[in-house]
Amino acid sequence: IFRLDPGSSNPGNIIISDLQIKGSYNIKLNYSEFEHRNIDKFEVKDGKLYLISNHNDPYFWYRKDLNLSAGLRIDWCRFIIISVLAFLLMYKFVQYLSKFKIEKHHSRIDIVMLAVFFALLFVPMSHISDAEKSEQENRMLAKKPQLMMDNKNEDNYGVQFDDWYNDHFFGRDMVVEAYQKFKYLINPMIGTNKILVGSNGWLFLKDDNSLDNYANITELKENHLENGLKYLSEINEWCKKHNKKFYYIIIPDKHRIYGEYYRLIKKQRSDDFGIARQFVNYIREHSDVNVIYLQDDLLKHKDKGLLYFKEGTHWSDMGAYYAYGDIIDYMSKDYSLHKVKADEWCNTRASDNGLLVMQSKGNKISYGEIYKRPIYIRKAECEEKSMFNRLGDGEINCINNHNEYNLFVLRDSFFSWLTPYIADTFKKTKILWKKNIEADDLKDIEQNFDIVILENVERFIPQILNQKFPQNLTKEN
Repeated sequence: IFRLDPGSSNPGNIIISDLQIKGSYNIKLNYSEFEHRNIDKFEVKDGKLYLISNHNDPYFWYRKDLNLSAGLRIDWCRFIIISVLAFLLMYKFVQYLSKFKIEKHHSRIDIVMLAVFFALLFVPMSHISDAEKSEQENRMLAKKPQLMMDNKNEDNYGVQFDDWYNDHFFGRDMVVEAYQKFKYLINPMIGTNKILVGSNGWLFLKDDNSLDNYANITELKENHLENGLKYLSEINEWCKKHNKKFYYIIIPDKHRIYGEYYRLIKKQRSDDFGIARQFVNYIREHSDVNVIYLQDDLLKHKDKGLLYFKEGTHWSDMGAYYAYGDIIDYMSKDYSLHKVKADEWCNTRASDNGLLVMQSKGNKISYGEIYKRPIYIRKAECEEKSMFNRLGDGEINCINNHNEYNLFVLRDSFFSWLTPYIADTFKKTKILWKKNIEADDLKDIEQNFDIVILENVERFIPQILNQKFPQNLTKEN
């Protein structure tokens, strides 16, 4: 896979020509065979590639066996060893055939089976990998030992050679992958403590107590619910005091929408007893906090396409787009907001493969499913500041002077898919990747923003229950 990232944020118009990959010879790439993500216009004209994008993290990729090997390299020591073994085995095989003329009780199937057996012995030796690390197992492979007669460790040569050969024989990656699939087929609960392998290729996260949450056996304690509501209520009261609006948004876990693909785990109670429903009901019974839980809204759109990625934890572009529409519909009760509408839809195989990578313990990427992505021309200009050396995990500031209200957001990773639409709905948008609101945030909101959103995915509700509103505020606040 060859991938090119033309820019991290708002790259605008790009023209690419004469793009080649060089190996033992040069290959000029066929632009029409590229696939892309977060690119609004992808057009090939006069041998050049024209790109227009107003999204964060646009990229395109090319999947093809380019066959750029530098030529055949022969390890003469290995070649001699294999040749000698082949000669000895063939010699014994010829002896067997000579006896066959005398011992009539041997059948021809014996000869065929024996020939196939000896032939298969040479398949693992046909190509020895020179890889230093196994991406599937996330470990360094054994190094080829050196045979030195004056070395004190020469007694270990056989063991070292066996370790090296077992790590590098031909087809080893296929054997490991087949073994992993066989394990998950028998019991998807084994092999990793983070991934549950569902049916039809669906993967689910087991972290954050997700199995119990799916079965709806997790009971949120009264004092935890009370503390979580206290945190939200204090934000809400502060916002009302300063003429702001506060909205708490909960995004459903993937299993709430696609629970039919779960395996080996049965629901003990209905989803009415899920942790999100428990918290939402408690909030609505004891406060006037605006809370939006998107499970029912997403289920309404389920027949339109895949709303979550099969091999990741996150929702797809389609799922985020429909959720965005429902969020704006809810907020439009209080504000006059212009909702972004997709000009058209395109198909893409780009996916969040986070769970697949975790399952295979390496950088294994699959583009097997087709996902629908809305296309529209983005007007907002955004800047990103990284906190953890990854784009998008820190602070995002967006400006769209065509709109009226300013929005302040506390969020997790799911909001990344909402950001393009939200940025084009508000005049000024500030997005922080965190759950705790601080005194400096409140000062910023008081001076610069009209609306506050706190968003989290369902499985992170226990983290919200532990948050505290800042106490070191001035009397004016």
